[in-house]
Amino acid sequence: MYMKKSIILLLAVMVIVGMISCSGSKNEDEKYRKGWTLVWEDNFDGPSLDTNIWSKLPRGKNFNDRFMSNNDAVARFHEGNIVLLGLNNPIENAEQPFITGGITTVRHKKMAKTSRIEARLRTISVPGAIYYMSLLPTNKSEETENIFINIMSRYGTDLFIYNAVSSDYTQEMQENPPAMTLVGVNPDKYHTFVMERYPDSLVFYVNDLRTKMYPRILTDMEGQFPFNDQDFDLTFGVSLHSTTNPDNLPAYMFVDWVRYYERNEE
Repeated sequence: MYMKKSIILLLAVMVIVGMISCSGSKNEDEKYRKGWTLVWEDNFDGPSLDTNIWSKLPRGKNFNDRFMSNNDAVARFHEGNIVLLGLNNPIENAEQPFITGGITTVRHKKMAKTSRIEARLRTISVPGAIYYMSLLPTNKSEETENIFINIMSRYGTDLFIYNAVSSDYTQEMQENPPAMTLVGVNPDKYHTFVMERYPDSLVFYVNDLRTKMYPRILTDMEGQFPFNDQDFDLTFGVSLHSTTNPDNLPAYMFVDWVRYYERNEE
């Protein structure tokens, strides 16, 4: 699901958006967005996951979900955040060396083709950890395995994050238009990550500054903009390389809140 870091670094475009974290308040005025209607939100006040919105990510065969666990230890509530973790497996001689946490929107939470997603979060620098806020196809198949939208991804101890899109087209044409952008913010601090989806483009923001726009373009190649052809699930998660040093764990991802908007009718 994620490209090799060396390839990403060669293709990334640096965008400096500062090192200042967002305000931590959950003021009602901050939720207003001109032209948008707030449809649902979650402030993660606990003590349990809102199952009308979320389910835990199950263990799978892909790199990012191979250590996923339903254990409450990897999805905790703390001071108005949901905390997703990567931990050493507490079961002795277990087949899997680690357990990791992730959440995804339930299937009836379908997203409109014109929509806006916001989340305030931070991560902790840990070698071998990958943190992500992504849109993944609801209906997973061979046809959709290359399709995803990374609203935020961080690798290990990097002091920056990526905005990125992937499709069958970007596997061949990663620079026309650019499929990813490197954003120079410190992920150890809270930032607000945003993506707006339109019929002809995906637009990314960090802390109210636009960092990337991926457009639909005219091309003879298929699959350049498949992002309106299916439903997506919003997913937050922690992944670990199998070679991660156990002494460096836990890995932490703190998600303060999530908001989903739809465009006002004209």
